[in-house]
Amino acid sequence: MVYSITMEKELEEQLEDLKKSNLKEYTILIRKIDEMKNYADVLQNHRRIFNTFSKPLQNYKWIDINDKILIFTTDIENKELHLCEYVPREEVFQ
Repeated sequence: MVYSITMEKELEEQLEDLKKSNLKEYTILIRKIDEMKNYADVLQNHRRIFNTFSKPLQNYKWIDINDKILIFTTDIENKELHLCEYVPREEVFQ
């Protein structure tokens, strides 16, 4: 089952800027988001594909995309992924 995607307004703006400035990175990111949408049912047991940390991201999940981290939350009951931030890895893990 495909999950729906919502995202923070700032992330939408960041993706639009990325699309204009770095189409290759944007394409990779969109493909990864599509993959997440289609495989979200396995997010409860997703250790192989998607990573999760209790620190520093607490209830958030994340995936590596190039040298950046896409941070998101999942709502299994409503079949929804909420994309929060797309930031350089070193801003999250120091």
